[in-house]
Amino acid sequence: MTTLKGKTLFITGGSRGIGLAIALRAARDGANVAIAAKTDAPNPKLPGTIHSAAAAIEAAGGSALPPAASIAAAAE
Repeated sequence: MTTLKGKTLFITGGSRGIGLAIALRAARDGANVAIAAKTDAPNPKLPGTIHSAAAAIEAAGGSALPPAASIAAAAE
């Protein structure tokens, strides 16, 4: 089976949900993970921020780069 060790992934929507699940799985394999998400500050209605996701990725064994960005808006 192949591994993601040493590979770099760019994942959008990585602060929660399936994006975060994919990022964490890749991190357990030793991947470098750049996660783009627009949630920079905590929201009482939604769990997770780009910063909490980066911490979870690093705790899972990966390396994280968490630029806050929305790919839905061209101006960002």
